[in-house]
Amino acid sequence: MRSSSFSGAARLLRPAAFLGLGLLLSGCGPDFDPPDQLHSLRVLGVQKDKPYAKPGETVTLQMLWEDASPKADGRPIDLKWTPPCFDPAGDLYYGCFDDPSIFGGMFGSGDSTSFKMRDDIISSRPPPTDRRNTAYGVAYVFFAACAGTLTPDPSVGSGALPVACLDSSGKALGSDDFVAGYTAVYSYQEFGNENPVISGFEFNGQKLPDSAICLGADCQMKAEAPALDPADPANGIDCTTTPPDPRCIATCADDGKSSCHGYGIRPLVDRSDPANQEQDAVSVKQTGHGSGEQMWIDYYTDGGGFKSPVRLLNDATAGWNDNYGTEFYAPKDAKISRVWALVHDNRGGVAWAGISLKSQ
Repeated sequence: MRSSSFSGAARLLRPAAFLGLGLLLSGCGPDFDPPDQLHSLRVLGVQKDKPYAKPGETVTLQMLWEDASPKADGRPIDLKWTPPCFDPAGDLYYGCFDDPSIFGGMFGSGDSTSFKMRDDIISSRPPPTDRRNTAYGVAYVFFAACAGTLTPDPSVGSGALPVACLDSSGKALGSDDFVAGYTAVYSYQEFGNENPVISGFEFNGQKLPDSAICLGADCQMKAEAPALDPADPANGIDCTTTPPDPRCIATCADDGKSSCHGYGIRPLVDRSDPANQEQDAVSVKQTGHGSGEQMWIDYYTDGGGFKSPVRLLNDATAGWNDNYGTEFYAPKDAKISRVWALVHDNRGGVAWAGISLKSQ
């Protein structure tokens, strides 16, 4: 049985068709693969070009997903988004489930979508009673990825995600082939938030050339590409040169475990970039003193493993952590492994970068 982990910019849900009633996926037990290990259809992140959006602004959302299933082989994946759900009761995402205007019709398709923040998203709500609190509004957008066909499912009970993923015979698909979740966009009149900025990627102590990495929306082409033949030099990683491509590594019989050789790995995140040193303005207003963003990095791979798949980048009080990299352990098989690094902040911002490694 497999589990997904999702934090920061979005949350994954357990669709009612096969996993229960809209519960957040969290943690893992002894029967679950680690969240950083990709062996099925997975949504890794959703980036909003405006993590905080003012009333009337247009927000564009971009999804990063990978079909790491052994049966993938370039199979088509149905990707859909709902229209925005504004200010549900109690600001609870599941308050949107019974709204027919959200789930009752066709979804927008593809790995990207846009919506306009309602003009009265803030003004239609009662003002905060405590002057230290900031007036706000919130919009939820739901997304789903399915190795079949996505369709609204009004037959589920109240409080459950009303979406089904069906194969060609109409049978509901399970968690390896169906991922659903939501992302929240908060609206403040006086505050904004930028996504973190990644400038490059370092592997085994070397900064990789720009041609060897992907950043942001460009990564989706790499994620969608079918598995590459490790013996084919046309895949862009040539291990026959002298010196060999730094992305060429030796296989490890222990298959991604800590007994394997550790290759240092990290995205390059410049602490001097203004987007990477923002204050958490809402907390500053509430507390009256400075508070930086909490920032962390999630690492994922479809082959091999990591010493630490989650690393602290910036602490709200202690500040920047220069030691935010981790170590990559090679898989046992000769293959192309994709490695992803997603940089999050605690206000819904996210950025990602990816590389491929060839084990032989």
